[in-house]
Amino acid sequence: MTIDLLGLPRRISLSIGERLEIPLPSYGGSGNTWSARCLRGEDVASVSVLLGDLPHGPPMQADGVVEPPALVLVPEFAVVEGLTCGEANWRLALARSFDPSNPAAVHDLDITVWSGLHGAIAHFTSR
Repeated sequence: MTIDLLGLPRRISLSIGERLEIPLPSYGGSGNTWSARCLRGEDVASVSVLLGDLPHGPPMQADGVVEPPALVLVPEFAVVEGLTCGEANWRLALARSFDPSNPAAVHDLDITVWSGLHGAIAHFTSR
């Protein structure tokens, strides 16, 4: 399985109390899900994985039958929240729930949390 992580940021900056949602490549159909683990700075920023809304399926037919979709992928997001000023490093891992020690992909995320508007300005000017 080839996993494209080029769209994920390596570094982000945000303000205390700010929350960012980063879309993650979805591989739910393969049995893999994302998880987040703090490597450094757990008191500075929190990261969790949120499942998005299930896409709408095909409409019900007149006889009450609904054709199942070929494959339904539920979007996943890394939710980052700034807690206090400082730096943190979190690891996102894509793995099967029954084999988390053998991830299909790993992505490290460096997080800087600033006070006030500085975080928001840094976030939009660093792209």
